Amino acid sequence: MDCLNKAILRGLDILKFIGESEESVTIAELSRCLEIPKTSVFNIVNALVERDFLSIEDKKLKSYELGIGAFKLGSLYLNKTELVNIADPILKWVADNVLETVFLAIVNSNELVYIDKKESKKALRTTANLGSIMPLYSTGLGKAVLATYSETEMNEYLSKIKLLPRTKNTLINPEDLLKDLEATRQRGYSISDEENEDGIFCIGVPVYDNTGKAIAAVSISNLKIKKNNESAEKHKEFAIRAALEISKKLGYTKERLF
Repeated sequence: MDCLNKAILRGLDILKFIGESEESVTIAELSRCLEIPKTSVFNIVNALVERDFLSIEDKKLKSYELGIGAFKLGSLYLNKTELVNIADPILKWVADNVLETVFLAIVNSNELVYIDKKESKKALRTTANLGSIMPLYSTGLGKAVLATYSETEMNEYLSKIKLLPRTKNTLINPEDLLKDLEATRQRGYSISDEENEDGIFCIGVPVYDNTGKAIAAVSISNLKIKKNNESAEKHKEFAIRAALEISKKLGYTKERLF
């Protein structure tokens, strides 16, 4: 039992260390920094990779970062936190009024983690579920948050990720993405026009905490074939109202999201 407890504690230490590291971490670094024998680190890391709590970032260097399993486990906790408790009834109100799917997602390690979702009886079914991980650059949710970044933050983001096509409409040229984010700031909401998923049109707006930092976003998704000026205007108004209401309940004091 003592050996098992030690392995569990070491596994938690490894997850915490990698989660707090700004870059992927090698077994040698874990062994040295945590003072755990390399053989033990190797066995624990492999077990965590098998369960998707860790993923291999660089196969040549054999460096590791948190995997989707860690995000999914974290999302179970987030469902009970203040943000979801505040947002949940507001998202339901939006879904009931626009009769479409409404999402709430937070940013983690330059990706989105979906933490709440509300669907009306007539809403579409998308590939995104609670705990799903999606890119920032291709989603309405993600682009809403990216539009709040400073030039320095945006440059750092672009230096860490690859703009890979998810559909034929995905913006994979940094200059095109930057222009789109400027348009987002000007209009007050983001648009993902079949950029993350074929056939899906999405409007997104950021959610701020009491420090004025965008920590999440709200989006309304519908089928592209159903999109028209009237529905887009209605979705925009409800998404902005929802995001602003959630932000204010978190301590945000401004009246505008951009």
